Amino acid sequence: MKYPPQVIDQIKARLNIVDEVRKVVPNMKKKGRAWWGCCPFHNEKSGSFHVREDQNSYYCFGCGAGGDVITFVQETQGGTFSEVVGRLARQIGIKLPENEPADPAAAQRRQDGYKALERAAVFYQRSLNEASRAYIEKRSLTESTVQEFQLGYAPDSWDATKNALLNEGFSPELLKSTGLTTQSEKTAEKGRDYDRFRDRLMFPIHDNQGRVVGFGGRVMGKGEPKYLNSPETPFFNKSYLLYNLHRAKPHIKTTGQIVLVEGYMDVIALYQAGFKTAVAPLGTAVTAEQITLLWQQHPHPIVCLDGDAAGRTAALRMANRALGVLEPGRTLSFVFLPQGEDPDSLVQKDGIATFRNLLTQTTSLENLLWQQLAGAADVTTADGRATVEAEMAQLLAEIKNTTIRRAYGQTLKDKLWEAVRGTRAGPRAGKPQTQNVMQAPRDYKPAIQGDAATRTLLALVCRWPQILPQVDEILGGIAFPPGPLAELSQAVVRAYVVLKLPAEDLAQDLQLGPHSATVADLLTSTGVLTLPDETDALVLFHEQHQLWQTQTVSRSKYTEIVKNADWFSPESWNKFKKLKET
Repeated sequence: MKYPPQVIDQIKARLNIVDEVRKVVPNMKKKGRAWWGCCPFHNEKSGSFHVREDQNSYYCFGCGAGGDVITFVQETQGGTFSEVVGRLARQIGIKLPENEPADPAAAQRRQDGYKALERAAVFYQRSLNEASRAYIEKRSLTESTVQEFQLGYAPDSWDATKNALLNEGFSPELLKSTGLTTQSEKTAEKGRDYDRFRDRLMFPIHDNQGRVVGFGGRVMGKGEPKYLNSPETPFFNKSYLLYNLHRAKPHIKTTGQIVLVEGYMDVIALYQAGFKTAVAPLGTAVTAEQITLLWQQHPHPIVCLDGDAAGRTAALRMANRALGVLEPGRTLSFVFLPQGEDPDSLVQKDGIATFRNLLTQTTSLENLLWQQLAGAADVTTADGRATVEAEMAQLLAEIKNTTIRRAYGQTLKDKLWEAVRGTRAGPRAGKPQTQNVMQAPRDYKPAIQGDAATRTLLALVCRWPQILPQVDEILGGIAFPPGPLAELSQAVVRAYVVLKLPAEDLAQDLQLGPHSATVADLLTSTGVLTLPDETDALVLFHEQHQLWQTQTVSRSKYTEIVKNADWFSPESWNKFKKLKET
């Protein structure tokens, strides 16, 4: 049995290779972007077997075994390729086509279909007219961007595309199978083929291999629908595709970031502005398969949506859909744009730095789910709490992974408890609360913040990345608080240690990449930006590191006092005052 390539692609997109490998190699550990363990195909103790989730591949540096998720299952469980495909398809609920013998002619028709789609893209490009070019100019797209994305125009004609491709030798049946033409159902013209796309700005859609598999068309006038996609075909299944993913992939690897936006024009505007890791669904609600596809590129994708009610509804819909495919190490974050803005308009008005800064203001998946629950009922009443708990149980039931279900359940229950407790904690009898002079000052922070020293250390590396060979281990050992600084530090260490970027490339990536807003703020707020170029950055780094170590010891002592001291004891109070003075 020979299965169509799109079925194989669907299986690979749905399966997580790490999950399949860990069934055989349970003690794998993640290092950088890869998982490492002992090879199941030969005896070893060194752990030279590694798996790349983002590439859906495995390889052993010891014996040379390698392949994709289907190959791995076949090698470890046995069976022919077709048998393994059948087992895996049943495992994940993909319906396989009826048995049909291998057909060289069918393979040729498939190749011809890809060629017809590519030639259609060329025809649309050549058909750009004055009106479509005026629209493109209005959106401030450059000619190089138009060429990069192969933007084109489908003529306002019933058969211009059909005739052009027929003249190139493609058959009417092939054009129908690719979705380029459709058939009239009107009685007078029943059976007549005509162009599916007419008077539309055309966006070619590619698969992960960069092949044109379909199109999205935006109407140029006032017609409906505003956007029209190719129909489901042997080449095009929108549930398993993300617009621009084939271009974004190499940039995702270098920046460690992927962002899902709503539309084609958002992706293109961001790409033109230098932000090259944006992708988009194909004009429909995001599917579980597309969420899995996002996670295969990066475990923490960001979803960027409009800030209006429709955008928040879409976010909740996507959050609920993600629950069924959640796995440890995977999550989603959400960013909501200012009212009335989309990425395209925001970049044109305020520049790419503003967009990058917005991406640091994310809402986590668990917080979004809590917002959904909190809006369901009034937790100040028993009935309201019961309603929220019932809805919470329904949400948690959608999570198939037991570890994730338990973790999310605890987090959401904690949030419910905090909300209930907050409604019960009112002012006490209107009297101001006096603080005993010997009471533990819970809000005390050391006079010299440890954060100031760590910020300076990170700022020095960002300005002079050439010192990284001498300080990378020190930087990697500093625990930054969760947030932009921690993400920036991890990105710097990953770029140097894992990706092995030269200092000059790293400097450029820090200035133009997704952390540029954080870097700019860091350099300014610490004063590192004003230091002369000839500053001995390495000496200054070690001085700041010594200061940080001193402060860490002080913080540790303070924590011990707070934890163990009897605050009604003069001895403990004197210890605290002495530490505060230092």
